Order: sequence, then structure tokens, then C-alpha cells
Amino acid sequence: MIHGIETAVPEHSYSQEFAHTFMRGLYEGKPRAQQMIDRIYPASAIEKRHSVIGDYGKDPAEYTFFPKTADLKPEPTTKQRNDLFIPEAQRLALQATRSLLERLSGLREHITHLITVSCTGFSAPGFDFYLVKELPLPPDTHRFHLGFMGCYAAFPAMKLADSICRADPKAKVLIVNAELCSLHLQQKEDVDVIVANALFSDGVSAALVSADPADSAGPSIAFRHFATRTAPESEDDMAWSIGQTGFDMKLSVYVPRIIKRNIASLIDAAMESSGLSREAVDIWALHPGGRAILDKTAATLELDPADLAVSYDVLREYGNMSSATIMFILKRILEGSRSGHIFATAFGPGLTLEAAHMEKEAP
Repeated sequence: MIHGIETAVPEHSYSQEFAHTFMRGLYEGKPRAQQMIDRIYPASAIEKRHSVIGDYGKDPAEYTFFPKTADLKPEPTTKQRNDLFIPEAQRLALQATRSLLERLSGLREHITHLITVSCTGFSAPGFDFYLVKELPLPPDTHRFHLGFMGCYAAFPAMKLADSICRADPKAKVLIVNAELCSLHLQQKEDVDVIVANALFSDGVSAALVSADPADSAGPSIAFRHFATRTAPESEDDMAWSIGQTGFDMKLSVYVPRIIKRNIASLIDAAMESSGLSREAVDIWALHPGGRAILDKTAATLELDPADLAVSYDVLREYGNMSSATIMFILKRILEGSRSGHIFATAFGPGLTLEAAHMEKEAP
């Protein structure tokens, strides 16, 4: 079960209105791209996003990440972007994890496993090593890193933690997701890139999983069953690869339709193992990959938009933080007043859909 979740975001934040104006200016003289920006940004349902980059809105002479030019060119190389990922991922991961362990007092010295997750940067040793050193955690903490899996990666991390705790009931597992998506902003005219620029943002989460109910400082979320699907012939609709100027995102406009076609069977697979139907779901935790995904899912499942209020709220306040986003949603559910059966899901490259039946339990 999940006993606690804490989150952290960079100090720099920008309104979606500001981002719209700023990005439109970068595409000066490119009317097709500007028309897409004018259509996508106001309809995104996002109000604010956070970034480790503090240059936006400043005079170019004050830039510390981008070249000191109004058009941000030449665009930073992948190495330059990753060089900022390393210290910022370490800093924000430490901030979130330290907050979690301070709230769940007395558990730090008993941590047995650390699972870290990211698709937005790399280093060796990674921020997993840094967390063990700086918190500090016991030197014999087992470390695992899940990389380059995209927005659904929190689910494999939770499945791994669940398996560890079932194999060793005394295990106490930290899961830390660190996603700094804004480092990969690019100025290509492809619709995939323009959409990604409008949605993605930075966020970090830290969660504690164990089999001991006494580890909770309040309510907990128990794992009941996990399910996974790969949508047929969809690997070209969402992909994530390393480019010369950041990571290249492939994000087809067909993604919401693919999710719409597969979501019902995924819910049934997650719930049926517990002998339940989708009607038993009390709380919905859907990864807000974008507004269209939430809207189409609500329509397909005949849900009231209020059923997805937490997902819409996180999208509005933070944007899409890749794998960390579902943990921001579960944190609100964990700290909210409602209990009962939870259906949680996220999706990513493949196109892969991951889901879980969970249950929020009172203290």
C-alpha cells in the first residue's frame, strides 16, 4: 500500500497565456505554426506550468540557459539540456523525498529499496545514488531505475514495489519520479512538437510503499490488481527518442482515439480480478495527457466531468508532468475525504496503457 506521497515543482512558473504569447513570438513569420499555437494553447485547459528554466520573460541578456538571443537560437544541445537535468533532478528529488520522510517520521533508517523513474534525463551515478547519499538512506538500500518509459512509468514502479513487498513483508520501498519535460522544448514546426510544447512541464514525486499498515500517518491506498495493454499498430502514434537538440516527441493526434477504443477493456481487466465491475469504481485517477484525452474518456465511460475533477485540476494547475502526474493525482486522492475503490491509469510510448485497481482505506 501507498502510505504517503509528497511532491515538488521548480520555483519558476508560467501562465499558459504567457506561454501562448511567447511561443507565438518564436514562430514569427510562420503562419501555419502560429495558427496551430492559437488553436492549441487556449483549448489546453492548462492555466500554469512549472519549469526549471528561469529565462522566460527576462531580457535575453539575463538568460542563463538559452543563448542570449530573442529567438533562443542556436537551440541548446541535448548535452546542455541534460547538464541542467542532473542537478535539478537531484535537488527536487531530494526536496520531495525529504518532505515525505519528515512526515512519515522514523522510517528513513528502515528504507530497504529505492525505485527511481525518469524519461527526461540521465546520469551515472544517477539521482538514486544522490538520494541514498544525501538523505541519507541505509548504505545497503537496493536501487532500481526505470528510464525512458514515458508517462505510464509510475505503474511499473508501483508494480515493482508491490512485488518486493509481497516477497518481503518487512520491505519499505521509496518510489521517486523526476520529470523535467520543459528541458526539451524545441522550435520545430511539426504538430507533435507544438502540442508537446503546449502540454509538458516539470514535477517530482516521492511515495512510500510497504505492507505494514503502521507506516501510514493517515489514510493509505492499497494495491489490489494491475493491468496492462498495448494498443495494436500504435507504436508510431507515441514515441520518445534522443535528438540533437533535446528528446524528440512523437505525439499523434490519434492518441485520444486509441485510448478511447481501449479504456473500457482495461478497466474490466483491472476490476474483474477482484470480482468487481466498473460500476464499483468510486474514484477515478486518469493521467491527464491532455484535455482531449480526459474529455473523450469521460464521454466513452459516460462519466460526469466531476468524476475526473482531480485529473482536470492537476492538468489545470501543473500541465502534463509525464510519469509524475499520476502521483500528483494520487496524492490528492490520498489526502482527500473520499474513500473506496480507485481506478488509476496512464499511457505512453507503444502505445502502452497501464492501470491499477486500488482501494483507499481510512486510518
